[in-house]
Amino acid sequence: MSPVVTRIETLVQELADRAEITELLARQSRWLDERAADRTAEVFTADAVAYTPGGEIRGAEAVAEHAIARHSEYERTVHAMHSTAIALAGDEAAIECGVKAVFVLKGSEAVQFVDARYRFEARRTAAGWRLSSITVLPISRTAGIAQTL
Repeated sequence: MSPVVTRIETLVQELADRAEITELLARQSRWLDERAADRTAEVFTADAVAYTPGGEIRGAEAVAEHAIARHSEYERTVHAMHSTAIALAGDEAAIECGVKAVFVLKGSEAVQFVDARYRFEARRTAAGWRLSSITVLPISRTAGIAQTL
């Protein structure tokens, strides 16, 4: 096989991995906003770890329980990731992005806002790319918002 074909195949695989990881991040935002514990395996590896201001959580089910509990006082949330950087290393990836989140208080249309950085590690599995860790680094939040991260 020629070096050009090998480079093209490598580039196509890298682009496919980046697209799948980008979709994974979108699924993670929807999973959190919809509090979709039943879809946790579509987002996280079974041994996933979360590092948040609320503590260190180990295991995908525990991560889901923690995230849902931390967002329970809100009617709705919207998490939007931006400025995403993906560093691929074979079957693993390091991802960093910003997140802007909107929190709608229960029984109200009042909103509160949070800015944070997310650092993820992802792993290629038989089912596709999944998040194996998340680190939440808060940057700012509107006054009065509960520590939800």
